[in-house]
Amino acid sequence: MDLGVSYFGNRIMRHFLADLKAIRDHHCTYIVHCFSENDQMFYKQTMKEIVQATKDAGLTAWVDPWGVGRVFGGEAFSHFTGQNPDSVQVANDGVITHCACPNAPKFREFMAKWIEDAAEIGAEILFWDEPHFYLPSWIGGRPGTWACLCAHCQEKWDALHPGKPMPRELTKEFEHVREDWLVEFLRFLTGKTKAIGLTNAVCLLPLGPNHPGVSENWEKVASLPSVDIIGTDPYWLFAGKDFTLENYVRPHTEKVMALAREHGLRAQMWLQGFRVPAGREPELIEAVKIFAEAGCRDIAVWGFDACEHISWIRPDNPKLVWKTVGEAYALVKDLN
Repeated sequence: MDLGVSYFGNRIMRHFLADLKAIRDHHCTYIVHCFSENDQMFYKQTMKEIVQATKDAGLTAWVDPWGVGRVFGGEAFSHFTGQNPDSVQVANDGVITHCACPNAPKFREFMAKWIEDAAEIGAEILFWDEPHFYLPSWIGGRPGTWACLCAHCQEKWDALHPGKPMPRELTKEFEHVREDWLVEFLRFLTGKTKAIGLTNAVCLLPLGPNHPGVSENWEKVASLPSVDIIGTDPYWLFAGKDFTLENYVRPHTEKVMALAREHGLRAQMWLQGFRVPAGREPELIEAVKIFAEAGCRDIAVWGFDACEHISWIRPDNPKLVWKTVGEAYALVKDLN
């Protein structure tokens, strides 16, 4: 069983080494290191040292474009979007968003450099974390808006549909086109990654009220030739009061497992270790059991120490949550 944890918020080596011991004590075999634009700009050598320490401890080093361009998941701001207003997504109300456009050539160039830097710091697996177009329900979003209607998307639309106006409403047709654009973007990223000898893992946003407009067709991503690992993060305690282990976690797990089997991929499932209400900590063990019973042999938790250090998503009882993660991992660590 491969067991992982995300890690962010600390760049001081002596503290990381202490955390590394706790991570190993929790039976983890890999760490997903968040590598934000801030890290890339100011902490690249530091990150290289932290990644090397990870590998020296016998753990696999994953690297995540955390919040990069605000196209990937993560509580991190984007420098790129502030410096390149011609490369950000434009909402249907004509207002620019805080998200880079996956179709913008400058952003693709930026991501190519990010891949190079991730390789330079020692990444073994690149973790494409929740790639998405602008989501109005996320931080900085505006209800009732959607994207993207920028010049780059207009150009691609015109090439697909000469003489046909670009929709100003989010029609099913445009949803499918946008989905294809995101898959094309992932084809570009995963191809660049594979070309330099690294492994690609893609975590797709689960379906739910927090992710309107997210496609149910994951087949297109799983079919990409350079994808090695496919997964999702059904954070049931974050999705809303109507979502449970049975109606949210289990079906998403089954969906990922079916895709992995069909395409010969490794399946990965993410466990919610943040914003856990008091009294619901035992559900983490049940979620891990669901993953394992479905045949998943790669489980990761967001995040280290139950995210106690990030107050916006801190659980009610982070120490108990982190302890429960260790107990859940202990139950499945020896499964093959």
